[in-house]
Amino acid sequence: MEIYSNKNQEIVVIVDYAHNKLSFQKLYESTIKEYPKREIITVFGCPGNKAQNRRKDLGELSGKYSNMNYLTTDDPKYEDPQEICKEISTYIEKENGKYKIILDREEAIKEAIFEAKPNSVILINGKGHETAQVVKGKREKYLSDAKCAKKYLEELDNKK
Repeated sequence: MEIYSNKNQEIVVIVDYAHNKLSFQKLYESTIKEYPKREIITVFGCPGNKAQNRRKDLGELSGKYSNMNYLTTDDPKYEDPQEICKEISTYIEKENGKYKIILDREEAIKEAIFEAKPNSVILINGKGHETAQVVKGKREKYLSDAKCAKKYLEELDNKK
C-alpha cells in the first residue's frame, strides 16, 4: 500500500495490490477507519481468463463502499476488457453503486483524480508498480498505477 496526495491533501490516493474479496474488504475497512467522512473512489478491473468469481465479489464490495467506481483494464489476457467491465458493473448496480467504464487504465486514473471532490480518497487497486498489461497474449507497456497517481496529482496541483 502506497499513499500519495496533492499538496493540500484534499485528495488522497492509495495504490494497492488488492485484487480479491478479502483484500478489497480489508482495504475498505482500513480506509473508512483512517479517512472517516471522506468520499471513496475506486479504480479497478479484473483479469481475464481466471477467477471469474472475483468480478462478483469485487463489484459487490466496490458498489457497497465506493461513492464512484472507475472500471478499467487489468490483464484481460484473451477476454474482451469491455465485457469484463460490463460484468463487474452488474454487481456494482445491485448495490446501487455508481461507475464509469474507461478501458485505458491511465485515463481512468487521470479522470478519477481530476473528477474527485475535495476530501476524497481514491483507491487504485490491482497493479501497483507493475508496468505491463497482458492483452491478447502480449505484454503491453503501462506506466504503473503508482507513477500515474503521482503524475496526475502533480498536474492537479499545477492547475490550481
